[in-house]
Amino acid sequence: MTFAIHPYYRQTQTDSDSDQPLPTALVWSTVTSGPARQFIDEWARLSHRPSVLRRVNAWDFLPRPVADLDDLLIVCGFGTPYDDEAGDLVLWHLTRLAANDDLAARVCLHRIMPAILSVARRRGRITPGGVENAIGDAISTAWMVIREFPYDRRHVKVAANLVRDVEYYGFVRDQRLRRVTETQVGSEALQQIEEAQFVKTVDQELDDVLSYASEMGVSSPQIDLLRTIGEGRHADDIATEQGVSPRTVRNHKYTAIKRVQHVLAKNETTS
Repeated sequence: MTFAIHPYYRQTQTDSDSDQPLPTALVWSTVTSGPARQFIDEWARLSHRPSVLRRVNAWDFLPRPVADLDDLLIVCGFGTPYDDEAGDLVLWHLTRLAANDDLAARVCLHRIMPAILSVARRRGRITPGGVENAIGDAISTAWMVIREFPYDRRHVKVAANLVRDVEYYGFVRDQRLRRVTETQVGSEALQQIEEAQFVKTVDQELDDVLSYASEMGVSSPQIDLLRTIGEGRHADDIATEQGVSPRTVRNHKYTAIKRVQHVLAKNETTS
């Protein structure tokens, strides 16, 4: 399965070995069936519909009129740097509308679709039902996350927050809940909690802390490592997967914890 962000908006392929034009849509897929195909086809049908564009261009937060829905994706930050404040602001307004506006929610979903599919492919390798089921679960979870997004307290890096919430609610939260109800807390788990004082017992609080730390500049590898440990993975398993020693993983964990603690302490002193 191929699912991609097209790198050149409305540009066809030239000077290549293939005579076939590149897809003109920003988001395209080679799959012929399944939920991803359905959403892409629906988007194509809506993209140039006059009634849809009239509704979109009536939104007063848009910086300019848009020619079609792919143009709207660009306006809300699709394909721009992660710190594109103008696009992030438009996407934030869309999440504000999405609670009661299906079209706004649909735009938000397409805006993060490539990242959602990437999460589904990665998680599908280790979850029951495989990638196909993971894609369906990811898309349905994304719709829920978008409609219930806490826009009043999350004003920046909206796309990244949406994707993180989708992965958490779609693939992490239920597994954690099952583990909590089925497993007694041993001395090793208590030691890990003692070492990572910022890690709370409430999953959502952990997610909020790591999301904030990421926004404050903690590196993605450090955030990913702490999320993986928070999911219950042992250092030995992570070391085997990454081809390093368990001691290296523990050292990286210690460094990541100290980095996040530093960010939180700095925030307390400035707030």
